[in-house]
Amino acid sequence: MSTRIFAVLLTAQDEEVQPILDILTTRALKPVKQNTAVGEAWLGASTRGSVLVVKTGVGLVQTACTLSWVLSAYTPQVVISTGAAGGLGKDIKVGDIVVGDRYMYTNADGTAFGYTFGQVPGQPEFFKGDANALSVVPEEAKVGLMLSSDSFVTATTLPDTPKRFPGVLSTDMESTAAAQVCANWGIPFVSVRCISDLCSIDSAKVYSEHLDNAGVTSARVAIEMLDQLTHSRGTQNQRFSHDSLTAALLLVFSVANDLTSGDPETVPDSLREAVEAQAGDDKQKFVKPVLERIAAAQAAIAADSSMTLTASQYEKSRKYMINASGVKTERGSLVWPPTSQTIIKRFGGYWNDALSSIGLNVLSGRKRGGLRFTEKSYISALRSFAAWCARNSVSPSYKAYTQWVAKTDKKGKVPSGAAIRQRYGSWSEATKTARI
Repeated sequence: MSTRIFAVLLTAQDEEVQPILDILTTRALKPVKQNTAVGEAWLGASTRGSVLVVKTGVGLVQTACTLSWVLSAYTPQVVISTGAAGGLGKDIKVGDIVVGDRYMYTNADGTAFGYTFGQVPGQPEFFKGDANALSVVPEEAKVGLMLSSDSFVTATTLPDTPKRFPGVLSTDMESTAAAQVCANWGIPFVSVRCISDLCSIDSAKVYSEHLDNAGVTSARVAIEMLDQLTHSRGTQNQRFSHDSLTAALLLVFSVANDLTSGDPETVPDSLREAVEAQAGDDKQKFVKPVLERIAAAQAAIAADSSMTLTASQYEKSRKYMINASGVKTERGSLVWPPTSQTIIKRFGGYWNDALSSIGLNVLSGRKRGGLRFTEKSYISALRSFAAWCARNSVSPSYKAYTQWVAKTDKKGKVPSGAAIRQRYGSWSEATKTARI
């Protein structure tokens, strides 16, 4: 499928998907049923950003299967899970909106191997909600930990759940599975749920009475959040122009190499304008020292183009600059210089291409046309390696990766350790990207 979409709205049941389809229909998006290998899906086309509405069916496995197929066919900028949830927090009431900033499994138990209760071995302690989506959560919503399991939680089925997970808001049967799949694919995710019951003895009855309302309420809030994300998308994309990325690379290069005394008059006008665009109301203090550093970096690269800057060095110097400036990196905020991952994505997935753009000589390695491994292949290899490490109580180091390739006869079947380092700029950046 080649259709580009902005978002996936994920649901499990008819009572949860129908309100979304109704809202999109009133907005003239006219959701059209799609052919799917698993689950059901409808595409609502819009020039502001098409939306794919998906009904997975109930449960962790059904959610993971359906969403994995969806992400193999589409590349959305965000996935939002909606529907009903059981309330677990002491201040939670039926009808409340809850949004997850963290997701764990209710009954995952790898504590015998040193994992936190609720954490799947080889996976993060919890999966995170997307910062951009969390920045547009309505004021009335409660934000916090969400749980998921294949059990319908009541006072008798899992009575110790609130004690095991202090501060938990809710439980459902899909959100964490969706969060894990999205983490594996590198897709931003958030779950928006309406409380249908309070996990009490009579939960099944209360749930049945309030399911329809929970479906309608969660659909409305999810689409309101999606509206805000769609409106802000253009501004965010424009803020980091190609020139602003180039200026960021040169600036951070200068900080990493302690270069300060260049002539700002030598900086091209396009880079000067990009820096001024990032200065806000403080141009006099901001622009001149930045241009001096950029000029110093350009002079140093012209004198010795064999110098380099790894993605790890970039992140370390960027963090130092941001801390020194006192800038707060709040939820959803865009801070310049951008992260190394933003730069990698904007340069086609290759850190070396970013370095080449500022005049640095880099090892070309294998010709691009001969590459056999996609981004998905790299991430999949790293995560398979992480699972092997967990089983064998091995730290996921570069050396361990090369041993894994050799011991498990994967040579030629997965990217080499050197190829991974070249693609991401450093081993630590690769493991960060793969979230292992």
